[in-house]
Amino acid sequence: ERFHHNFPKTYIFHLCIYLSVQTNTPEYCKMPLMKSSIGAARRHYYIFLLGIFLCHGIQGFQLSMVASRTPMSRSPIPSSAKSPMSQRSQPAASDRVTSTLISQLAVGALKLRLHSQTHVDCDVTASPSTVLRGQIGPVTVKGRGWGSRLGLTCRVIEATVDQCELDMGRVVSKRKLVLNVPAEGRAMVALNSDDFGKFITHPLMKPPGIVGDASEDDSRLEFMKENVSLDAKTGIVTFFGTYLGQTWQFTLQRGSDEEKALIKASLHKSSQSDANADWESVARQLTEITSKFFNEMVFELDGTFLSFSDMMLTGKGQEPIIMLSLGILVKKFPSPGLDF
Repeated sequence: ERFHHNFPKTYIFHLCIYLSVQTNTPEYCKMPLMKSSIGAARRHYYIFLLGIFLCHGIQGFQLSMVASRTPMSRSPIPSSAKSPMSQRSQPAASDRVTSTLISQLAVGALKLRLHSQTHVDCDVTASPSTVLRGQIGPVTVKGRGWGSRLGLTCRVIEATVDQCELDMGRVVSKRKLVLNVPAEGRAMVALNSDDFGKFITHPLMKPPGIVGDASEDDSRLEFMKENVSLDAKTGIVTFFGTYLGQTWQFTLQRGSDEEKALIKASLHKSSQSDANADWESVARQLTEITSKFFNEMVFELDGTFLSFSDMMLTGKGQEPIIMLSLGILVKKFPSPGLDF
């Protein structure tokens, strides 16, 4: 085909004419076979046949090649003849590209919202049959050394959403993660004593409520960031708060299925208490309200809701750690400019 394309039939005829002329030269005619007229006639006849053969033979060869290719180009390859590797390679490649894109967008969005971090990772699982509809999952986010602009910190965090539905049009065109429906999941957060103090005093944490006369400034219960202690042996977290001008000690430990967290409040021995006040009654009220606060706690971050599920203490690391198990409800991703 390449020969016929580069040398059309006109060039073949020119070649035959050239050979015919050359065979009539005196040098060529001196050859014994060419001295006779019969030899001259024969050579012209042979050259003529050569021209016909080259022109039509090559054209026929080209057509036969085209004809032999036509069924191959139009006939589908039977599925049984396809290699299993070829059947899986293309979906797997597109799957990896989509998962990588979503993972990169998630990691970039988290780093943009965090004030500090030592590690951020996002593992996305996407099925080829559902990824085009935006359905992916599970999605797991892992991090270490996170710190927010408002001082919320943690040692380690791992959050998993079993399934979520994204707007793939905006993912591809605007490189932005937008949920079509709310996503639910769970998270595990590891806090040391300093992290826990920042957690219970964070500005976005709703106060546990008011006990007594709300007209007085000291009637609002406020937790203290300092002097938090974690006892892994007993499984008790000790922290403090102020109420009615007094310092109160609170102990937090793991509860049962009915009450996930057990709280006990008591007047701290350092307080200068009024002997006429019924502090035991106040302690019971504080115990009740703080227990309700932790068991029904919902921490909202601009469309993302975290709820308390369980807790445990461990002393296997360099320092005691409290592990908080949280439920996650994501209605929308937090805005980039949000301080939390």
